[in-house]
Amino acid sequence: MALRWRGSIWQIIGEPVSWSSSSSWWEPGATALGGRGSIITTRFWRFQAQTGPASPVREFDISADPRWENWRLRRVARTSGF
Repeated sequence: MALRWRGSIWQIIGEPVSWSSSSSWWEPGATALGGRGSIITTRFWRFQAQTGPASPVREFDISADPRWENWRLRRVARTSGF
């Protein structure tokens, strides 16, 4: 698997980690007393990737939420130990 970020192809290395988080999402126009609500579950993935064997490794966090059409990049961080 791979992703395109900032004009480069990043190969995913290792095993991705996933988790989900649920929260209330109140519909527009709902009132505090008689409001309608629903639970939204957001899926998260964390993985490490690099552009080549000698390139730095980065850790990416992405998420998918049913309110959005596409995945969202949440965080990119440097890693150590590679």
